[in-house]
Amino acid sequence: MAAATAPRKIYARDALTTHKPPLYSRLVEAFARSGVVRTNVTPTAPPFGPLARVAQLVQPHLQEVETRIIQQAAAFDPDIEGYVTYAVGGRGKRLRPLLALLAGGATGEINSGHVDLAVIVELIHIATLVHDDIMDEAERRRAQPTVNARWGNSLSVLLGDCLFAHALNLSTNFDNADISRAIARAAREICSGEMIQTQRRFDLKLQVEDYLRIVEKKTGSLFAAAAELAALISEADSNVIKTFKNFGFQIGTAYQIYDDCLDLAGSERATGKTLGTDLRKGKFTLPVLIFLRSASDFERERCCRLVLEERIEEMTELLRIGASNGALNESIAAGSDLIREAQTVLDGIAANPYADALFALGDALREMFDQLRV
Repeated sequence: MAAATAPRKIYARDALTTHKPPLYSRLVEAFARSGVVRTNVTPTAPPFGPLARVAQLVQPHLQEVETRIIQQAAAFDPDIEGYVTYAVGGRGKRLRPLLALLAGGATGEINSGHVDLAVIVELIHIATLVHDDIMDEAERRRAQPTVNARWGNSLSVLLGDCLFAHALNLSTNFDNADISRAIARAAREICSGEMIQTQRRFDLKLQVEDYLRIVEKKTGSLFAAAAELAALISEADSNVIKTFKNFGFQIGTAYQIYDDCLDLAGSERATGKTLGTDLRKGKFTLPVLIFLRSASDFERERCCRLVLEERIEEMTELLRIGASNGALNESIAAGSDLIREAQTVLDGIAANPYADALFALGDALREMFDQLRV
């Protein structure tokens, strides 16, 4: 996958200037024109918090991934380059690229194929975030307005579709067709998981097992693909490839549990994104399901009433205090246990600095979990 040429400097007004009148409202257009799309994102900034220590080992490769992600905007029609640049420019944790690079180093020498894979899995992830923010009506992501907050839902849906399609197109550049097929399957699983979660909103019959199935599809599948395909690119033994797939699957599932706990116990100032969206949209995540499982009929009725009336702050408080206090901590424990299981999977892998860093990635995620305990 050849790197695209460096894009010209793109401003929001460039992307919004067309020969035809805009189809979106003047208010949306005015908001979009109110700020400059940031294309000068510094690609040297490491991932946040505990993850920064783990990322140091592959920092030069992460810098290359970051630069390549930003450059992808130049592959699109000039009229939409600005939107793409805005969507990919907000610096996230880049967990999936980090996993792909570490898995590549743990099974061989990191090469251009691993960097290509890291770019692709992150573009797929960004596409899902664009769509998630539409469904959740989120206003902020990565400390800036979401795409839908700036330009509305219609354009945002199409932008997410463009990013998905572009990532899948890039995956066809691998000589091994098994890689592009695996990436396409992961994308399908992500969408399936999101659809099932949307279908089961406000469903009081949802069980923990149902939740885990959803999480495994919508998050675990892409983490699994990142680790599995990195080992495949290194031409590792089939058993080793399977080991890394399982590791990524468990780490990704645990990370989604963390993110769901963060939605309840985190701080918008610290996270830079809109929180509480899961409850507002009737998505019953692990802390809520654990609480409902042990709640009395009165507590369940009160919980449902608070959610339906969008009294999210009161519902969050229920999960933090009293008898329900254990729901959040039990969810944190479940995520931490899953990470330990993932680390155990690595026992049979030959030791090297990258394999050690993968183990340390689990420790970093557990540290992030511990910061949420109440």
